[in-house]
Amino acid sequence: SIHHTTSNFTGQNSTMPPQQQVATSSSNDSTGSDDRSPLRICCYGSSSNKTQERYLTEAYSLGCTLAKRGHTCVNGAGATGCMGAMNQGCLDSQGQVFGVIHEIFVEGKGSQWKEGCHDVFNQEGSSAELASLAVVGGDDLQERKRMLVKDAHALIVLPGGPGTFDELWEMACSRQIGFIDMPIVCVNVDGYYDSFAEMLQRAHEDGFLYKHPDEILVFEPTSEKAVQRVENIVAQNLQERTAGKVKTARKEVIKKKPSILSRMMSTYNLPYSLSSVVETERELPPSGTIQFAMTFAAGLAMGFLIQSRK
Repeated sequence: SIHHTTSNFTGQNSTMPPQQQVATSSSNDSTGSDDRSPLRICCYGSSSNKTQERYLTEAYSLGCTLAKRGHTCVNGAGATGCMGAMNQGCLDSQGQVFGVIHEIFVEGKGSQWKEGCHDVFNQEGSSAELASLAVVGGDDLQERKRMLVKDAHALIVLPGGPGTFDELWEMACSRQIGFIDMPIVCVNVDGYYDSFAEMLQRAHEDGFLYKHPDEILVFEPTSEKAVQRVENIVAQNLQERTAGKVKTARKEVIKKKPSILSRMMSTYNLPYSLSSVVETERELPPSGTIQFAMTFAAGLAMGFLIQSRK
């Protein structure tokens, strides 16, 4: 089962470290509000308390950018590493956050279980509910993974370790096969994900991929550019769907009615077995072809009738 707890919070910008203030300033300068629709964006990243400062700074910037742009940040609710810095950015910029944790981190910890989550999920107040937390069960992490990407419009991946790699490659596989069509953008801080891009290119050259690498993963050097890339891709996909440019097989369910020939033969009591009206799925042929065939059949029928009456 899934249990939700919500909390309200107020930003505390005055307590930000200098590098986080720089990240916020940069985010405010380059990504002001516009008319784009709010998105639900799932974010992966490290939870290690040994994560280097350059990665934490970019993660904090991502949280601020998502908040300023009005998007909901979905993540693993961590208090440390890239997840913690990102949640802090959301908290300080008063953005929407949705966290997902496994019940293994709750059981046996009494009322103290939320202490392992970021403070964004432990705030109190009467302001609008901006942070939600979901606890999921299961014998492994699959339900947690599913909940993280449920209803997401896009996926942004910060630097991380094996856990982040596992989540990233699973979604990359799903995108390649076609289970999902959401964009996946990696924040390639200092070339952290260069080897991933090289691996995909090698797989493409050796014939292991169903899609071009650019259709599976996208790489951007900063979190701000990653958010902008996501917004552009989602907007473009929406325009294409609206304009009917998405390439799908056009099949229509039609009723197969008796032909003119069969109806005439039935009228004159000529031996002919009429099949019942059925519904079938098929590609519709050009209308001109149908008209020609019907005219030709009608002519043949009239000829047969005239000969039979002589």
